Amino acid sequence: MIVMIPLRGKRASWSYWKNWAETYAIVLLIIGFVISLAAGSAVMSYIIIFLSGMFAGRLMYFRKRKLNFPFYLIIIGFLLGYLLGSFYGRKDIIIICFILGFILSYYLHEQKYLE
Repeated sequence: MIVMIPLRGKRASWSYWKNWAETYAIVLLIIGFVISLAAGSAVMSYIIIFLSGMFAGRLMYFRKRKLNFPFYLIIIGFLLGYLLGSFYGRKDIIIICFILGFILSYYLHEQKYLE
């Protein structure tokens, strides 16, 4: 699928399949920003980011032998957006909660506790 965009009298082509990871990373950056603004306290912020880390760990477990770098880019985009919008809580604790959720979910899936 190629979309033709007029640009100063010239046509530029943009292929979705070449830039899909960047597109989703930007979308999830915005979503992460909005979600972090909606969290009303530091505790809620930590719980939300921990659950997001668990979701990311699940995603990486199911994609462990396939194309991984674009998914890391998308996950980092979400985390960056969440960090930019978080007014409650400390940034380093948010990162630690995300990483702990990621590792816990990946481990639980690897040990077959979660399916």
